[in-house]
Amino acid sequence: MSDYSSTREGFQRAMEWCLQGEPGQAKEFVQSTSTDSFYQILNGERRNYEEYIKGIHEVRAMANDFKPVV
Repeated sequence: MSDYSSTREGFQRAMEWCLQGEPGQAKEFVQSTSTDSFYQILNGERRNYEEYIKGIHEVRAMANDFKPVV
């Protein structure tokens, strides 16, 4: 997990993996890059672990060729 957060390049890889994978593999991504106590603050609202997985799934279903730049 620290490989994805300790450097800018690592974070770039994590963002790409987050947004470019298959929707059905969203949970695998989240499990590989966070802990089950993880939560996200989005637009001032706290999203728990399961809500975060659902959000990743939705983004992956909408964007199949997205290249984030960190």
